[in-house]
Amino acid sequence: MTEADIIAELEIIRQIKDRTHVIAVVGLSPKQDRPSWGVARFLQARGYRIIPVNPGHAGQQILGETVYADLASIPANAKVDMVDIFRRSDAVGAIVDEALRVLPDLKTI
Repeated sequence: MTEADIIAELEIIRQIKDRTHVIAVVGLSPKQDRPSWGVARFLQARGYRIIPVNPGHAGQQILGETVYADLASIPANAKVDMVDIFRRSDAVGAIVDEALRVLPDLKTI
């Protein structure tokens, strides 16, 4: 990888960071020792709005946000920019398909 390639990749990462405001976190756990909780808390502390998605905790609160059962349950006016997935790899394909189908403002998965 050349220096120009690295600079180009860093620019893409910066653009994603700058255009992202709302992140749906699929598989967010209410347990503070889980990686999903730590990542979501980190993002929240950096000013991003996180939207928890976990069917086992739907209707409850995690990190002060209402938990939704699935991506389709998130209100359209939430304007989700990004989906962060904390699920087994065999579940990811269906989650990506759902995200592309139901999140019109989606920019990054």
